[in-house]
Formats: sequence, C-alpha cells, structure tokens
Amino acid sequence: MDQLSAWQVTKSCGIASVGDAGIMVFAYWIATIATGDRMWLRGARARALTVYLGTGLSITIVVEHLALRSDWGWQYDDTMPLIGGVGLVPLVMWIIVPLVTMKLAERSVVHSGPAS
Repeated sequence: MDQLSAWQVTKSCGIASVGDAGIMVFAYWIATIATGDRMWLRGARARALTVYLGTGLSITIVVEHLALRSDWGWQYDDTMPLIGGVGLVPLVMWIIVPLVTMKLAERSVVHSGPAS
C-alpha cells in the first residue's frame, strides 16, 4: 500500500469492510439455516455460534488465499505471522470483530419483543 494514494487506501479499506460485513451477514444466515431459528442470537447457542464462526473463518481463509495469489489482492509484510499460509491477523480479527458485533446485537435482540 506504500505506492497507493490516501484515497486509494481509503477506497480499498472501505471495499474490504463492506466485504467483511457481507461475510458476517452470510455467516449469520448459514447459522440460521443450521438452527432453524433466525433469532438464534437470543439464546446464543453453541451450535449456531460454531456454524457462524466456522463459516466466516472458512470464507476468510479462501479470500485470503485468493487475494495473496492474484493481481487484485494484497501481500503481507514479512513480519506477519502465518498459519497455513494465511495471516494470523485476518483470522483473529474474524473471530474478535464478529463476536463483539454479535454480543452488541444480542443485547438489542434480547431486549426486543418476540420475532414476527
């Protein structure tokens, strides 16, 4: 990113953030299908959370592998710790950010009325 302008960096990071949000929505949808309950967050069942995180991590791993080997992607700095060729930071971020997001959403869902 050293050769990119501030606008190009902002645009790239913005697109990546939208992609991450899309992964979170898709992972929630898959967990909903797995549990048969679109409001699974109210109970935050272990199965739903496992499916949610597993889906998100799987997609993240695939995207990272593709991006590292394509013209449109990115490259890690030499200091990035790798697990199976994928950066540790993207993997950890996909666990921390969605869990925090789910916790905040759970607070909202628990205090709302029944599902319609």
